[in-house]
Amino acid sequence: MAQAGFIDRLDFGAPGEYRRLDIEAPSKTSAGLLVPARGSLEALAETAFSEIAFRMPESQARAFAAIAADENAQEAERFVAVSLLRNAAIAAEGLLPICQDTGTAVVYGWKGGGFLSAEGEDDEAAIAMGTAHAWSKHRLRFSQLAPLDMLSERNTRDNLPAAIDIRSVPGDSYRFLFAAKGGGSTSRTSLSMESPASLNQESFGRLLRTRIEALGTSGCPPYTIAAVLGGATPSQTLYALELAVFGLLDRLPRSAEADGCPLRDEAWEAEMLCAAAGSGLGAQWGGAHMASEARAIRLSRHAANLPFAVGIACSAHRHERAFADASGWYLERMEADPARFLPAKLPILRNGTDIDFDAPEETWLAALRTLKAGDTVTLSGEVAVARDAAHARILALLREGRNPPAGFAGRPVFYAGPTEAAPGAVSGSFGPTTASRMDSYLEPFMARGLSLVTVAKGGRGARAAQVIGAHHGVYLAAIGGAAALAAREQVSESRVAAFPELGMEALRIVRLRRMPAIVAVDSGGIDLYARD
Repeated sequence: MAQAGFIDRLDFGAPGEYRRLDIEAPSKTSAGLLVPARGSLEALAETAFSEIAFRMPESQARAFAAIAADENAQEAERFVAVSLLRNAAIAAEGLLPICQDTGTAVVYGWKGGGFLSAEGEDDEAAIAMGTAHAWSKHRLRFSQLAPLDMLSERNTRDNLPAAIDIRSVPGDSYRFLFAAKGGGSTSRTSLSMESPASLNQESFGRLLRTRIEALGTSGCPPYTIAAVLGGATPSQTLYALELAVFGLLDRLPRSAEADGCPLRDEAWEAEMLCAAAGSGLGAQWGGAHMASEARAIRLSRHAANLPFAVGIACSAHRHERAFADASGWYLERMEADPARFLPAKLPILRNGTDIDFDAPEETWLAALRTLKAGDTVTLSGEVAVARDAAHARILALLREGRNPPAGFAGRPVFYAGPTEAAPGAVSGSFGPTTASRMDSYLEPFMARGLSLVTVAKGGRGARAAQVIGAHHGVYLAAIGGAAALAAREQVSESRVAAFPELGMEALRIVRLRRMPAIVAVDSGGIDLYARD
């Protein structure tokens, strides 16, 4: 009988990769079944999410260090890699989260038949409670919007609901994957139904390269890229994709005998890394290090269908494995000291133009208009900080014939939604959000002399680049995923200027202090990220 899957082949590493938590071990019934104490799951979820908001796996820190040490890497690429490593070191102190987008809480669980629930406790509800505690306790950003009707929505103010998927499996242990998936990373996921005619080296290679090049930089590379081909249903394909990108399918066999067993293909993983390097996008500012790892997974399929999914984990790579058995509760160890991977001599951003936004608008605008795509800058002075919800509010005001809020006009606009600041701190983690989501606002804003200079991350659409060129504006790309570093060293003041009810999406005025960025679309409309 051809019945084999990947759930029984999940890679949970070696015992030495875990630490035991101070949570009461499950008790055992007379029938030998395990029963956790009430509150165990809640405590596990709170501990896991509290940790991965600030720490990443050691392998990710090593990946940054490898780019920084690569003599063939471009100077800007090495600078980004070291910035991400410095960011990880600051975040590991436990005050500023790794990224301003603290993500959607994702929990996958595999519950053995010999592991019961605590009396009177629902597993998913307990995990959700622990998740909410972590977000509240550490001032993590609330990013979840719940519907009021088909078209309107409101922030839930606790970052719930979490995405929790618990499945029953044989055995007497309970295993988990906790992950915080940011919006920029999730938005890079693609799923398509391909023709079985593409199952040849040339056609599939072309399809894979096209999909990888389309990932762009808005998800904060260097990425871990996963591709899953096949699946009994599209949902199974996406499930495997999520597990693959976090390394849980690493131990799949490298070949199969048509028995239904999935496989991992390392030759195609090499092709994926080659395609990522060949894109020229690099670790955000150009180069060969768009990806640090790749996973290629092949599943069984219906003869008429060929699902194909591609997705990423961003540079923050926030995930942690856990398990419980008769001996207790265990959580994977994260890297506590990323600073140990920093090079002895930190790279500097040479030949960068200093831009002072506290000077008259015509002065800094004229200076930026002389620069070309690919030139680097350091940004100081006040900027207006606004993202999706604030942009929608401002556009509505303009359409009503009213003026934008004070502080928005005459300033560059930085697309961001920082985390809540700790008491006495200037800012919470502060970093750019995806530029392309605000593309539709450029034309109506620029026609009124607004948003002539914008700062965000990733590429913009072709039409957006045309609009920028037509109005002689400039789009600057800051380093995505370095939000703790920016908050610590590059933000000196922050205040809410309008729409306080929007929380993290309120309009703010923020003073920058030598924040590095690159000209991604210059005043002639030339796009650094455009590919022929």
